[in-house]
Amino acid sequence: MFAPCSGWGLGRLRLSQLRVGAGRAAGSWACRAGSAREYGSGGDQRHPGSEPTVSRPGLARQALKEWALLSQKLHVQTKGGKVICLGTVYGNINIHASDKSTVTIDKLQGSTVNISTEDGLLEAKYLYTESSFLSSAAGDITLGSVHGNITLHSNMGNITVDSSSGCLKASTHLGAIDVYVSQLGKVELKSHEGSILVKVASSLQARLELSGKEVDVNSEVHVQEMAEAHKDDGVIITGLMNQASKHEKWIKADAPKGTINFRSQSWFQSLKLQD
Repeated sequence: MFAPCSGWGLGRLRLSQLRVGAGRAAGSWACRAGSAREYGSGGDQRHPGSEPTVSRPGLARQALKEWALLSQKLHVQTKGGKVICLGTVYGNINIHASDKSTVTIDKLQGSTVNISTEDGLLEAKYLYTESSFLSSAAGDITLGSVHGNITLHSNMGNITVDSSSGCLKASTHLGAIDVYVSQLGKVELKSHEGSILVKVASSLQARLELSGKEVDVNSEVHVQEMAEAHKDDGVIITGLMNQASKHEKWIKADAPKGTINFRSQSWFQSLKLQD
């Protein structure tokens, strides 16, 4: 088990590259506050070029929000264990969790992020990236607030995004898709055999193209130039939301064997606060 997420009074881990491999016996790989293990960037600062050092456990007790993992490149691979990142991880991230391994992340921030699971849950609360690709063979993908160009794919699992700001492409073969679009780039959603729920900010401007076995657009959504066409066993609805331009931002959703529900939702509702 590796837990490299503390510092010499700084509450941060600085490194240029970290590779972690975990087998079945390893259990889990955790990045969290209070673990008191540190890897230096380029070795010991007193002896440049030396190997990174690990401090003794039990030295650090910091608030979780004060901790961050600063990395130029982070590579984690595990089979049968868990990958848990608490706090913020900065850098280019590559995580592969095979078998029933799960990945749970608080916040990732960097240029490129690639994360994959096989039969385990992939969950992240915050993603701030230029480009991200997240995939799972059979597990669900559950995301909180995502920013940037995000691509999601699951063969058998469901995909949920609490809030998307930017370009989003999500596809699943057997699962369902549930997405809230707060700020729009280009959104493309496809479920081959499941259903799709699209929630949008009421003021969003977008060109719509919704295709499914059934399509339901809530009356609260203001769509101009709405047109309905029937093809094979399905229906296609197009239109402009809030007088959007035909050539700018758009939302496409395709569920040939399922239902597409399209409705508005406020930002406050997207927080999913409990009474």
